[in-house]
Amino acid sequence: MRLRPTLLCFVALLAACSREEPRERWNLLVITVDTLRADHMSCYGYPQATTPHLDAFAADALRFEHVASPRAKTTPALASLFTGLYPHEHGVRDLTEPLAPGVPTLSEALQRSGWRTGAVIGNWVLAEGRSGLARGFDAWVERLPDELGVPPDAVPQRTARSLTDAGLALLALGAADPADGIREPLVRADGAPWFLWLHYMDPHGTYDPPAEHRVFRSEPDPLGPPRDDTVHKRRIAEYNVPASAIDGAGTIDAAAVRDLYDGELRYVDAQIGRVLDAMKARGDLARTLVVITSDHGESLGEHEYWFEHGLYAYESTCRVPLIVRLPDLHPARPTPGVRATPSSLVDVAPTVCEVLGLRPWLAADERSPRGTSHAASLAADEPQDRAVFYEKVERADEARTVQTKGVRFGRWKLLRRYTHRERDGRRELVTLSDELYDLAVDPLESHDLSQTRGDAPIERLNAALEHFTAADRHFAELDDVLRRRREELERTDPEAARRLRSLGY
Repeated sequence: MRLRPTLLCFVALLAACSREEPRERWNLLVITVDTLRADHMSCYGYPQATTPHLDAFAADALRFEHVASPRAKTTPALASLFTGLYPHEHGVRDLTEPLAPGVPTLSEALQRSGWRTGAVIGNWVLAEGRSGLARGFDAWVERLPDELGVPPDAVPQRTARSLTDAGLALLALGAADPADGIREPLVRADGAPWFLWLHYMDPHGTYDPPAEHRVFRSEPDPLGPPRDDTVHKRRIAEYNVPASAIDGAGTIDAAAVRDLYDGELRYVDAQIGRVLDAMKARGDLARTLVVITSDHGESLGEHEYWFEHGLYAYESTCRVPLIVRLPDLHPARPTPGVRATPSSLVDVAPTVCEVLGLRPWLAADERSPRGTSHAASLAADEPQDRAVFYEKVERADEARTVQTKGVRFGRWKLLRRYTHRERDGRRELVTLSDELYDLAVDPLESHDLSQTRGDAPIERLNAALEHFTAADRHFAELDDVLRRRREELERTDPEAARRLRSLGY
């Protein structure tokens, strides 16, 4: 961790938030939980009590039911959260790609407007020199003591407890560990507003919750042969499968692995509960806007994709939780409840800016969809007729890159896989396949309706998706760019490349 001066590097087109006087300057706490799928949280209807502390918090807040991660990888998703831009516009497509210095972020805007800013980061891919997301933070903590006694760069890690300790120290609610290098807390006697971001690595694999959280015992679910009707090759993240879940014949008990994932949720939920309880006891919730969400989910067998994320744009990996609690003293604090309007992580920064009384975060751009403020949805659950988008990159082979672009309107979701081909010296896009799902009756996308279409607004979905794809002005060059970056990482930092592979990246 180190302290640094304010970085004033903003793009004119994307004017940063600036403070309007006079306003109450609320504090801001953003908690992101790596690899947390919404439908495995008990407050989202999961039958196991995986998140009792977050359940209690959500009961006094607003819980957004349908929230999309635009990309099921950590750095691209969190770059979208802090910029309000989709990955093709902010430029972070993969974990090897940092956010460019010229792209403004929420943290920079708050720091410039007088907020003291701090972050405690549990995922090494977000490190200061790797992600580009450390800009705008006065305090940045990224090397945390590990409960398992392993070095800071080892895999796996169990850092949720030490991450909470560091967060409480920055809030002046606990003593700082000398190893964290925290010199002084964000919360001081002068009453200046603060912004704290906590990013928990758990429940990201390897699934290894503490013994007291290994409380789930599901009926065995042997991982049998792949389904005949699947369009995907079976993929299993073996680093997430402990020896205890494999019998003598090599059969994996998928239920036992899912139970470990759920135990990880119990563990991180307990640590988040420590932060929320301490803030409540001191009265901090009276003046603090709290946002709790995730970068992406985790596929636990859907579409033959086991214990991993990032390869597809399905709901198991792209549907994330979002819990928002306005300060007790905020004049527009709504009655706690549920909001059903589909939204995205790109909407978080614009919404936060409006709630904090700051000017609009982004100018509208007809060429490319961007995040919009959902402040109106905080007051009432008013349906908004807007599209939510997804995008991802896959290296199908050495010769080409395949992208998936997706769009959701209401209950309908359309996914389209593209590649490119050379024609007359130019690269042009080629559609490989479509998938269409009715999420109202098929939330896990088991039944592709692209051939029958039902009553889907297919023309509208196509038009929105074509507009979104056209906004990706670097699509054709993407495979070359990503390949060069991977090769450069292998050459300059082979250990980092090895660690990415060990985590399934």
